[in-house]
Amino acid sequence: MEEFLNERFQEVLHCIIEEYIVTANPVGSKFIAGKCSLNLSSASIRNIMASLEEKGYIHQPYFSAGRVPTSSGYKFYINSILKTKKISKQQKEEIRSSFNISGKDIKKILWQAVHLLSEISHYMPIVLAPERTYANLLHIEFIKLDKSNLLVVTVFDGGIVENKIISADRDYAQAELSKYSVKLNEIINGHNIDELKDVILKSIDKDRKSFFSLLNGIIFNFDLAKDKIVNEDDYLYIGSRMNLFDEPEFSNYEKIKSLVKAFEDKKTIIKLLELAKQKEGIHIFIGSDTEWSDINGLSVITASYHSKKGFAEGSIGLIGPSRMNYATAIPAVNYMAKLLCDII
Repeated sequence: MEEFLNERFQEVLHCIIEEYIVTANPVGSKFIAGKCSLNLSSASIRNIMASLEEKGYIHQPYFSAGRVPTSSGYKFYINSILKTKKISKQQKEEIRSSFNISGKDIKKILWQAVHLLSEISHYMPIVLAPERTYANLLHIEFIKLDKSNLLVVTVFDGGIVENKIISADRDYAQAELSKYSVKLNEIINGHNIDELKDVILKSIDKDRKSFFSLLNGIIFNFDLAKDKIVNEDDYLYIGSRMNLFDEPEFSNYEKIKSLVKAFEDKKTIIKLLELAKQKEGIHIFIGSDTEWSDINGLSVITASYHSKKGFAEGSIGLIGPSRMNYATAIPAVNYMAKLLCDII
């Protein structure tokens, strides 16, 4: 692909993509000849565009229209800007200074990452909560809020705190909850979550019904018998979709309906973030009819993050239209992932 795209071809492709990112309108040869300063004749530009279309980098959405990028065109463009674009020092300082990490509450940290990424990108942020299977537990506390709700405070090695409000299956007295807290903290004794499953199963047999009703979905976040995620909302953090609805691609009802449908099933988003979590660096998924059809018309930029001790691993990303501004979105996701590595 890169052998075919010599410098002139790359310049024309970049010009088409960058103009389409801004306007969402097909780009014609007249615009390129007049605005892109390529020092090429209109005939040369038309020939290059015809070759780019033949090779699958651009296409004509309808007769007599200009050209728009394909997923292959975006991929080539992304590979080239990844080598050159970086987030500015000023932006880094602004993002870092905006984080309030007092108490190291993991949920607050992740929601701050979501809000900051939304502000600087104007796309939809997504964050996969860190997997804590190998995180050492230090302390757990059950606190009664009212008849129906309990606060569970979990402290992990490294000072990371997780506060979670859960619905109670009955009205627990605080004295009973405190008894469970003491009992569980005796069992924890520096075990990580993976080890703790077996320890608890062996240690609490007589009181399993009442005690396990508190533990299941609080500490483990999955069904102990099936190792399946129970509550996706505890696992996936999603920012506002309104930024996407402002994009011209999603201005009509049918497009909005397809966009909403893409997010109703969170399994697709989790799958993409899980794939990103397994490798270092930036990963980009571009939806199309032939690849990632569930997010057709959208792109997802992702990066993994992990704690300094390596036990907490997750991923962060942005969802936007296929013509999203990759030059600003990619560095933003990359830096936010590195920042989470430093904080968690």
